[in-house]
Amino acid sequence: MEPVISQEPLKTTGQERRITFRLLSYWNRIRADREMPSLGDVNVDEITEIWHFSFVIDISKGLDEARFHYFGPELVNIFEANHTDELLRHAMEQDTKLENTLGFYPKVVERRAPVSESSEFFLENKEVRYRSLIVPFSGDGKTIDYLMGTTNYKIFD
Repeated sequence: MEPVISQEPLKTTGQERRITFRLLSYWNRIRADREMPSLGDVNVDEITEIWHFSFVIDISKGLDEARFHYFGPELVNIFEANHTDELLRHAMEQDTKLENTLGFYPKVVERRAPVSESSEFFLENKEVRYRSLIVPFSGDGKTIDYLMGTTNYKIFD
């Protein structure tokens, strides 16, 4: 089941500024008393302010065949590439920043729970600090078929 997608412009609100916390709060709300929600439970109109900074990974064919189902326009700007429909491993091989900020995605599947990371790494003698969150989704309540997340980074000289 696909999330409900809107082309509404980016909105900002007076709530928590960190998109990782906002995504986690939304995920917890839509899962209610279930272990995890279905991707079809996502209503983009409710999260337009973070949807543009989000990605969705289809893992229904296994982690080796994980593919970006959606790569938000703000992430396209940040990473200077649109990875929608691209194999995750291929995208990470081509982009060190992407690999470092999202490379922990197997932990989400292993733990069957949201995982957040914030850290730093060095690239071309510059420090890169990032914060990322990835949450699981299940269409049948058992098998994780999609991951959704958000990430951002800053480069310091």
